[in-house]
Amino acid sequence: MRILIVLIVLLSLFACRPEKKEFTVLDENISYKLLAFDDNEKSYQKGNTVRADIKLIALTDTVYNLYEVIPFKPENTPFYNLIKELNEGDSVYFKVKPGYLKSNQLNLTSVSDSVVLDGYLKIYEFLTLDKIRLFKAQNDPELLEQKVLNRFVRTIPNVKNKNGVYIQTIQKGQGVSVELGKTLILKYQASFINGIEFDNTHNENYFEYTYGTPNQVIEGLDIALLGMKNKEKSKIIIPSQLAFGEDGSSTGIVPPFASLVYDLEIIDIK
Repeated sequence: MRILIVLIVLLSLFACRPEKKEFTVLDENISYKLLAFDDNEKSYQKGNTVRADIKLIALTDTVYNLYEVIPFKPENTPFYNLIKELNEGDSVYFKVKPGYLKSNQLNLTSVSDSVVLDGYLKIYEFLTLDKIRLFKAQNDPELLEQKVLNRFVRTIPNVKNKNGVYIQTIQKGQGVSVELGKTLILKYQASFINGIEFDNTHNENYFEYTYGTPNQVIEGLDIALLGMKNKEKSKIIIPSQLAFGEDGSSTGIVPPFASLVYDLEIIDIK
């Protein structure tokens, strides 16, 4: 009888125990669950650089890819709150709201705010300042850029190479074409391959310039724009040698060996 009473008490305790949630909720924007972990339990420390793969999927379409080839600072991305919860070797599945990512300058213009994104993140390594210096010394930055660029371009459907610039036509134009001396009115959103935006035309604040005027736009944009028609929309991927090269921009906003992505629309050609 005594054994029976003990069993009943134990069963009642387990019955009253709350069920463990499948997802850990970080905040109203992100929740995640662990898929795999490493035994070393090396966690993120403030100031670390990270090597990680990140993929975002809207319904069945991949809308974002970040590759572990090039380390980055988590603080400069909307994934910081998630990454700082993880250890080296961890893999997680997470859900995130597009509006939150867009408000943190992630270029997801094609994604509706009503769709919750599925995300996958794998942490390969947290790098201290000394480790990141060693990583850069051991790896050719130009080769790293090319490797990431090639992987990125393969994810873009119907992309064409035009003199070193990759173009995906989203909406065909009509009428007059871009040529020397024409005045162009453009709308664009510019980002790095990791999706972080660094420039845009801010809604109705369009950019206007005369095609062929020296030093108005980077060489890759001149190559892409020539021959495009009025009202045309395109995604333009530009390697660093046709953008800001090995020195980066004079403002420091664009780092050396940075490939750039422009989601661009021609508003008018005069």
